[in-house]
Amino acid sequence: MKRLLHNLFLPLLAAILCSGACSDDDNGKQPKPSGYDIYTAGYKTPSGKSVAMVWKNGSELYALTDGTNDAWAYSVFVDNGTVYTAGYEQQGDAIVGKIWVNGTLKYTVAPASGSAYLYSVTAADGSIYTAGSEDTGGALTAKVWKDGGEAYAYSVSPATSQARSVAVSGSDVYTAGTLQSGLEKQLAVIWKNDKAHFTLTDGQTDAGATALCLDGRTLYTAGYVGMQAVVWKDGDVLYTLTDGSSSAQATAVCRSGSALYTAGYTVDGFENEGVVWKNGRELYDLSDGSGEGSLPYAIAAYGDDVFSAGTLFGTSRTAVVWHGEEILHTLTDGTGHGEVYSMCVIPLYN
Repeated sequence: MKRLLHNLFLPLLAAILCSGACSDDDNGKQPKPSGYDIYTAGYKTPSGKSVAMVWKNGSELYALTDGTNDAWAYSVFVDNGTVYTAGYEQQGDAIVGKIWVNGTLKYTVAPASGSAYLYSVTAADGSIYTAGSEDTGGALTAKVWKDGGEAYAYSVSPATSQARSVAVSGSDVYTAGTLQSGLEKQLAVIWKNDKAHFTLTDGQTDAGATALCLDGRTLYTAGYVGMQAVVWKDGDVLYTLTDGSSSAQATAVCRSGSALYTAGYTVDGFENEGVVWKNGRELYDLSDGSGEGSLPYAIAAYGDDVFSAGTLFGTSRTAVVWHGEEILHTLTDGTGHGEVYSMCVIPLYN
């Protein structure tokens, strides 16, 4: 049952960007980077079990778990050379949240009865903030943890809620996710500190907020309403990216200068087709040219350089990083499954 729950969550992941915000406001003033350090988090299955992983520039940086239990790394954040990673591990019938710093386990989030799923991590002012959900008695509650201890819980009773992305600005903590009360439709929601900040949808159809981008005082959120991929600016719809003729979701969003980039997917027949949009219009799709499906979970942009990361589907799931339309790094060798859920791109200047 717990593994099934993990699989159901896959289309709803969130991406985190390294700066704690989502934009490179100075990209028009600075010289073009001489290169980039690209950190990615996900998993691989070298021997059947999922091993939580962090890669740097296409090479393995940390194997966070030893393969005894299935484990997944869902978010990576890098600040002044320190690498923060969040995810979870299956331990018996329970799922246990994990937070690693520089590849070493720092905090474990384990309810006395139930499970904890960690999806997003950021660091600010010496503290580590993590967003996810806690499952107690079959009911999910969205939560934010600070330094491994519960800071906020978001729900009403009876309700289920899930937190997908967290960003911090000063003393304010913003969290994006979903809330469903009783038999009502699922809502896309942004919380600020301990209260609902924006309810993004009207409850007429199921919706969800999957990724949050904090640019100064402006919030950009990626997600879905019904079968359409959507981006919101603060509390209002900014772009409806697809027409609803097939299922689609926006999974990641970032801003570079005046451009807003979004990653996500549409369902083409029986395959997911990864897509990158710029200012609400399709920029390109992501494929290896063989007709296999793809799904990007993360996006980052600096000037004209656009990076995305996720999964290429074929006989196995392969973890990849794209630079524009081209595959930049293939992180797993295809002998088992592998996926990337999060990416942090740091520009380098000589």
